[in-house]
Amino acid sequence: MQGVDVLISALTADLNSRQKDILYKRFNLDAKAKGELTLAELGKKYGITRERVRQIEATALSSVGEKIASGHGGEFFAYVKSYMDGFGNVRLESAMLADLKTEAKSDLKPLQLALLLKANDSFKYYGEDKDFYSFWYADEKSLGDARALIGKVCSYFVSKKNEVLLAAKGNSSLPPLIQGSGMGESVGVNYLTISKKFGVNQYGDFGLTEWPEICPKTIRDRAYLVLKNAEKPAHFREIATFIKERKFDSKRVYASTVHNELIKDGRFVLVGRGIYALAEQGYKPGTAREVISRILKSSGPLESGNLIKLVLKERLFKENTILLNLQNRRLFKRMSDGRYHTNEA
Repeated sequence: MQGVDVLISALTADLNSRQKDILYKRFNLDAKAKGELTLAELGKKYGITRERVRQIEATALSSVGEKIASGHGGEFFAYVKSYMDGFGNVRLESAMLADLKTEAKSDLKPLQLALLLKANDSFKYYGEDKDFYSFWYADEKSLGDARALIGKVCSYFVSKKNEVLLAAKGNSSLPPLIQGSGMGESVGVNYLTISKKFGVNQYGDFGLTEWPEICPKTIRDRAYLVLKNAEKPAHFREIATFIKERKFDSKRVYASTVHNELIKDGRFVLVGRGIYALAEQGYKPGTAREVISRILKSSGPLESGNLIKLVLKERLFKENTILLNLQNRRLFKRMSDGRYHTNEA
């Protein structure tokens, strides 16, 4: 495929000097320039109004478009059309640039792509806003299909949050929804990438960006996410290290801050000296005596070995600590068959 720089040079070759200069500066095509210039900045340079600069730019783009229509750059534009067709005619700008750089073997820049696609007039640009990232699309129908799927998946995720988060990977819920929309899975997944409503956390789980499990912003939520994925209790210093390793942002993480946040949040249970686990994983708060008593009330009399196993599922006590507590005759009694029961009502 023809290089992008060569293609742009050929497409703008017939422009007059002012048209070419304005186009190059508006689309930052000059390798020596530090960035694109505004209409006002170019108007000041040429002593004309910003509206006149816009008119000159439009005329220049129209001339480039005529050359494209006559066949210039046919290979490049045929590839772009085929590429967009494969993605349902909607594509995230950053992804499109990365793919075209590889295909065109050129360091394709956003404004270079914008110039070519604007002049070609086959695709429309949607600039980034609060709901969407920047993307290109071919027609209103494709854009409507993308919006409809995004709304459908978002509504499903809101109603099925627990099911989505319990899945090994949240995006396992996507194929049935996409199939129900009558489009290919790759197209459907591609449509979702333009929306800021969806995200992937540091462990590869897919879901809504409003969920703290996907985009955790506080120390508590980050501690929850790393401890959940550790799948075992951890010391608060170790939890702080986990948070640092995942690089949620550039802010420093202090173990003391993590510890203070763990203490305040009911999702975390202190199961040992400075060691925390998640309540949802079956760990419960309480002293050794309280845990032993609760288990005996729930399970009935138990032999010491079985009792110790059940206690250790909830707390990280030493076995001797459990056995010493069982010697409290006021609270626990050893039966003739060796089992223990609680004297507490």
